Amino acid sequence: MTRRRTATAAQEWRGVALGASLLTGLALLGGCSFFSHATTWTKSNATEEQAHSDLAQCKEQADVQTARDRNIDQDIAAAETGGNAGIDTSPLQNMQTYKGDRRYKSILEDCMAQLGYSKVE
Repeated sequence: MTRRRTATAAQEWRGVALGASLLTGLALLGGCSFFSHATTWTKSNATEEQAHSDLAQCKEQADVQTARDRNIDQDIAAAETGGNAGIDTSPLQNMQTYKGDRRYKSILEDCMAQLGYSKVE
């Protein structure tokens, strides 16, 4: 009888593990599709060529500004490394990456708005 309970418990555990794996996979796919949506911009009287040119200009501006910010953050981190020896800094790096991505998006959106574009969602 104990043997049968063990088999049933093992089967239940496999079912729970499989369900958790499926939910995790779906959450990751859902998260990827949520963040992968491209933004569309519109401006009356703008040609497609002009819109692409303006977007490229704004992306370049966002790249330059966020690269500068990253360099400053790296310099600050290098100056503070003595106190962090042996500490896992990956959560901090993840937060800095998130902050950088948000900053890039903000700069890009501000630039496009200044050029007269509206975001289409």
